Amino acid sequence: MEERKVVMEVKDLCKYFGGVKAIDKINMKLYEGEIVAIVGDNGAGKSTIIKTISGVYKKNSGEIYIDGEKVSINKPTDARMYGIETVYQEQGLISNFDAATNVFLGREKLQDNIFGKLIRIMDNNYMRKEAVNLLKRIGIKLKDINSEIKNLSGGQRQSIVVGKAIYWGGKILIFDEPTNNLGAKQEKKVMDLIKKIRNEYNVSIIIITHNIKHVFELVDRIIVLRNGKKVGDIIKDKTNPNEIVSMITGIA
Repeated sequence: MEERKVVMEVKDLCKYFGGVKAIDKINMKLYEGEIVAIVGDNGAGKSTIIKTISGVYKKNSGEIYIDGEKVSINKPTDARMYGIETVYQEQGLISNFDAATNVFLGREKLQDNIFGKLIRIMDNNYMRKEAVNLLKRIGIKLKDINSEIKNLSGGQRQSIVVGKAIYWGGKILIFDEPTNNLGAKQEKKVMDLIKKIRNEYNVSIIIITHNIKHVFELVDRIIVLRNGKKVGDIIKDKTNPNEIVSMITGIA
């Protein structure tokens, strides 16, 4: 059997806030083309670990490896340089901008001429065309590509965020509560999209969620945190929801 490629590994990762150990000596691996859930109660360290990996927080100690090489991630641009794209629960979209503007937000394409270089005029036609092709590629249809984000459904907005992460070369995608505040139909669309991009783009995915049902529908492996420590790391098919809840709560 061919050995799976480890695309990311963290060793003894620690992040403290004052005297509080938000995450304490966390070890984990992420394999190529794998979907992993990180679960735990409020305050378990789930958001801290992804914000540390993605450069929002600076780690206190520990090591991060990408494709076997030790890397230094101190800010979000460092993480993106290594192919880590994060889709936060807040979505990170500006509601009165259209899809194309949001996809290129902070990374706008300038016109490839003297005006673009000197007075930084954006190439709106290029960005619109790229956004249309991107959404088509991931199976998202918008009635009007120029529509402001606030006029789209929650599922469509979340799909644009996912598409943006793919567009910018994310080989490791991190999702923070991707189905939060969505209806059942929109939840399914977002979950189907996550499966689709894993299967078609062979990206590796980490999902933070409270929804154990979604965990068992979507992921390959489950990592359980409690009080900042890793207390479980188990293949999804070798466990069940009751066992995972017991690990989360510490109550057998």
